[in-house]
Amino acid sequence: MTKLKDHLDAIRDRLPLSVVIAPYVALKKRGRSLTGLCPFHNEKGASFSVADDKGFYHCFGCGAHGDHFSFIVEKLHMPFMDAVEHLSKQAGLTMPKFDKQGEENSSSQSTDSKSVLYDINEIACQYFEAQLRAPEHQQIRDYLKKRGMSGALAKQFRVGFAPARGLAAVLHQRGFKMVDCIASGLLIDPEGQRQPYERFRDRVMFPIQDSRGRVIAFGGRITDAGEPKYLNSPETPLFHKGRQLYAHNQSISTVRAGQAFIVVEGYMDVIALHQVGLTVAVAPLGTALTAEQIALMWRSCPKPVLCFDGDNAGRRAAHRAAQLVLEILKPGYTVEFCFLPEGEDPDSFVKKHTVAALREILNYPIGLTDVLWQVFMEGRTINRPEDKAKARQDLLQLSYRIQDPEVRHFYQQDLNQKLQKLLMQKPKETAKDQKNLIHQGVRPGEAKKNLDGHKILLATLINHPTLVSEMAEQLMSLKIDNEFIDSLRNFLLDFFSADHHTYNDNLLSVVREKGFGSFIDQAMTQDLYIKARFAHTSSELDQARSGWLEVWHFLERNSQLKDTADQVSLELKTDLNQRSWQSLLSVKRQQSQL
Repeated sequence: MTKLKDHLDAIRDRLPLSVVIAPYVALKKRGRSLTGLCPFHNEKGASFSVADDKGFYHCFGCGAHGDHFSFIVEKLHMPFMDAVEHLSKQAGLTMPKFDKQGEENSSSQSTDSKSVLYDINEIACQYFEAQLRAPEHQQIRDYLKKRGMSGALAKQFRVGFAPARGLAAVLHQRGFKMVDCIASGLLIDPEGQRQPYERFRDRVMFPIQDSRGRVIAFGGRITDAGEPKYLNSPETPLFHKGRQLYAHNQSISTVRAGQAFIVVEGYMDVIALHQVGLTVAVAPLGTALTAEQIALMWRSCPKPVLCFDGDNAGRRAAHRAAQLVLEILKPGYTVEFCFLPEGEDPDSFVKKHTVAALREILNYPIGLTDVLWQVFMEGRTINRPEDKAKARQDLLQLSYRIQDPEVRHFYQQDLNQKLQKLLMQKPKETAKDQKNLIHQGVRPGEAKKNLDGHKILLATLINHPTLVSEMAEQLMSLKIDNEFIDSLRNFLLDFFSADHHTYNDNLLSVVREKGFGSFIDQAMTQDLYIKARFAHTSSELDQARSGWLEVWHFLERNSQLKDTADQVSLELKTDLNQRSWQSLLSVKRQQSQL
């Protein structure tokens, strides 16, 4: 009876480590070791070393270290036993079936049955792909084209169509047993004497693949009205929906190159983002994000970005995700959050706006601490001493959900600082102001102090074109000394006075075409959005309007005080008197308080 340890040793004996690594790394001899560029991080100099005699690799740049099996696990993103099977084939060995104690299981029935399920899923996937191309299903192809899916991307993701019937007959013709077809989840065994029937009927089909590209399950979407909109395969020996991510295998190479996963909600969102070049998008499989899915991403990406709709449902989903991640945090690993405007999902957003606008949102994610703080503050008022005591107690309980003691310590520090700052505010400034933190980021009060207030106002209008007509009167009243900024202001007023409302969705490109590209490139940058988050496309219209008006009032008040100061200074030049001097001091004092 073969033990797992003995089988692993047999693989090591047959396969030098360099042979395992050579397909992925160009190795050169250096002394007793081999060296090359590390496959786990970007580098220009070779810091990756392979020692065949010792049976391990080590990267002096990123610290990656391991043997045959850890290399395949990390490089190909396989579970350990799948890596063992992969290397068994490479070594020319038969893969035994082991029990939980690492003993060989003489029965190969389980392995054989899984192999049959892989075959069934592959045949079904090919059948669905062929049905999508069939002449009688032109309306389904038209539906996908209308949704913006190209034929090339449909082929890449192996998108298909399941008609009302036909798959069961195909599987029967291919000789598969009915019991295996039911075990795959593609057929349903009804009660009574009726024949098994097909789970997916009249649905666009999205194959779900494992890290090796094998089809393990399906998601089906209806094209007309009806419920459920999405239907997924049930749990099977191959498919555990809480452990896999849609398009993980399609995204991993880009993530390995240094980009972060973007987690969205649905299959169409994933494909839409891949189509516009964001080839790091993945999605959970019909359920809320799980700890296993976070761990899967952390294996290659220490800081995935979770992208949510900005409505109440999106905020609730973000809150659930934040509390989930809280319990599995470890040093160096976290998640960040992005929120789209209310009513938008990634698919609709890139169609309505541009991929550049979405990248801008993704470039300014919100940290886990800030989202946890919003979770903590939701529905809470802190006015009385007992409220403050309860808040401190609850915050401590929240931090104790972090298992890692070092991470818990620093989260306690950050969250306590937020609480202390809150306790020093006036009551009316607490809960209501904090509730807007996620979407607004830095409050307008901080942006008001910025000397580039005019740039903030114009950037807000360009990103929220519907405000131009609404704020036209205030925009005209601004005193702008900078000739270029003034000409951009005048262009916006003239453009919208001509009733160009059809340009609301692409004003950014129009502004660039009209010769103001330097403003977009030099002014509408990270620095501006850090000072005035409300100016960004990701902010809701009400927040953009509120922030714009507050900055405008500041600039207007500052302009009035400047005019008064200039007038009093002029009077003092001709008549130095105590009244004018006190008036000038008063104006200067008011200016310093703005």
